[in-house]
Amino acid sequence: MQGDGMTLSAPVMFIGLLLGFFLCFYGYVAKRLLVSIRSIFAGSLVFLAIALLLSQQQSLLQSLASPTPLTELWNVIFNTQDYTGVLINLLSFSVGGLLLFYLSRTKSNSLQLVVASFTGVSMGLVIFLLILGFLPLQTSFVIFLILQVIILAYCLIRFTSYMALESAIAGSLIVAYLLSQFWYLGFWLFFALWAILAFLGILNQMHRLGHRKQSKEQANG
Repeated sequence: MQGDGMTLSAPVMFIGLLLGFFLCFYGYVAKRLLVSIRSIFAGSLVFLAIALLLSQQQSLLQSLASPTPLTELWNVIFNTQDYTGVLINLLSFSVGGLLLFYLSRTKSNSLQLVVASFTGVSMGLVIFLLILGFLPLQTSFVIFLILQVIILAYCLIRFTSYMALESAIAGSLIVAYLLSQFWYLGFWLFFALWAILAFLGILNQMHRLGHRKQSKEQANG
């Protein structure tokens, strides 16, 4: 049953659901916009990771091996006793996002491969951080390497399909989260709703991409 406190958030809920359903089922339509937005996140995350590996490697490894890796990682990035390190991290984050956003707006095939590579690597890093909250560092790293190879290969070979897949997953998460908050659903109902929406969204987007490809081939043939 819905809560009274959610009435004030009705406009936010409505807009969020519209955005979520659009991303889930029709994200492929806005591929260029999504790639531009996604490239900012990918460039920022990868450049920040590189900066941490080069300038704060020891602290980085210690934070990842700690019982609370995300909290410790945050403390490493924003270490109040190392203002130079914080500045390097912020500059890397900003420059990386802006640079990849610029590259995503070009039409060069070679530069698009760079954007696809960064997109795949950034998703691998996100998955690694999520897994790290449940598994030891060594196990998480092995799983990360396996998934990273798969994701990166898929990005480089079928980037359009990958963006549609990622859009469906993200959109279904938004819808499932908003509905679970509105109706006070438990975790397993949230998970089931997300899985069903993600599955349907992926099927719809892949089907439409395939149909669009066939139409182009017939027009050119």
